[in-house]
Amino acid sequence: MEMNSDLNILPVKDLPDEDGRPLNPILPKPPSLLLMISPIRTGKSTIVSNLLLNSNFYGQDFFDETIVFSPTINNDKTSRFLKKSATCYDGYTDELMMEIVKKQSDFNDSPDRPSLAVILDDIIGTIRREAFVNGLASRFRHYGIDLLLMSSQNYRKVSPVIRSNATHMIIGSPFPNNKELGKIFEEIGDQFGGYDNMEAIYRAATPNKYDFLYLDLTENPPIARKNFGEIIARGGQGYKGKVENADFNLGGGEKETDE
Repeated sequence: MEMNSDLNILPVKDLPDEDGRPLNPILPKPPSLLLMISPIRTGKSTIVSNLLLNSNFYGQDFFDETIVFSPTINNDKTSRFLKKSATCYDGYTDELMMEIVKKQSDFNDSPDRPSLAVILDDIIGTIRREAFVNGLASRFRHYGIDLLLMSSQNYRKVSPVIRSNATHMIIGSPFPNNKELGKIFEEIGDQFGGYDNMEAIYRAATPNKYDFLYLDLTENPPIARKNFGEIIARGGQGYKGKVENADFNLGGGEKETDE
């Protein structure tokens, strides 16, 4: 008896988008883990403030609550508006983070569970490897944390769990430590055609001070952009010089801080 050979694998249909909150498709779609690797005086605070306060990005109404852990939140003038609109702590403890998770868990996936943005600015490079937040990187979406944003000046000080669970990355500039920058190229370069190609993509994305390379690692192949605009590479492709979606940037003007 002849067997049916029509055994094609069909794609599983995507679930409908039940979120309903308007969001520019360039931005990380919740739930996302955005990892920022950027030295001091490269505009990290400006980027974070735009993401959470500027209505062209997430703005102040997208998340029900924004929680910020930052050792400089009380003396960084660029973050002064963020400090007014968010729940802020000038240090991290496991107890604080576990309390946040416990409150979210008590909702038991209820539609009333708040949508959170949790920001850890220059915290993760200073905490213990066994810290609670390192394991949270693989489970944050289960607790209504729709954006987990972590920043560090040192890539290899970031837990491997956080690095492997990052859905998006921002690599700032100028980056004076080429050895540290090379560690990033070594780890993620294979997704973009190897170390040399990854370096070329980064250089193409950051010709000016405060430029940054933005990687969307959820796409297949992953996408590399100059700032939140021009697509400069897809997967293993090199820089083509073609401008795509170049109208979605932080905007010009002088930075207000050396951060």
